[in-house]
Amino acid sequence: MDEKISILYNYLSNKKCKDLAVYDLSGEKLSYGCVMVLSCSDVLNNKNLADEIIKDFSLDYFPEGYNKGEWIIFDFNDVILHLFIPITREKYNLDKLWQTKKIKLADEDKKNKK
Repeated sequence: MDEKISILYNYLSNKKCKDLAVYDLSGEKLSYGCVMVLSCSDVLNNKNLADEIIKDFSLDYFPEGYNKGEWIIFDFNDVILHLFIPITREKYNLDKLWQTKKIKLADEDKKNKK
């Protein structure tokens, strides 16, 4: 799972996603172990990022929420990826729900120091 998290995290970081957060839910008796949450500025950018993910990861499905575009969910089996627009992210506030489970990745430190 760690390799998949790193691949997705680096991919999304290179796409300049906003407020990318990773949460370890492996001890929560769920079918997945990790959740990634990020924000795109608007519905169009959210859908564009989803299109790139579908293409770059050779997915053969459209993710849940794609049509509306405010909250798009990708299921990578043990990693769930949530793409939000800011107002929807604030409304559902998954970050607060999982705040004690946040993973601090080495790459984050480098970005925060810039």
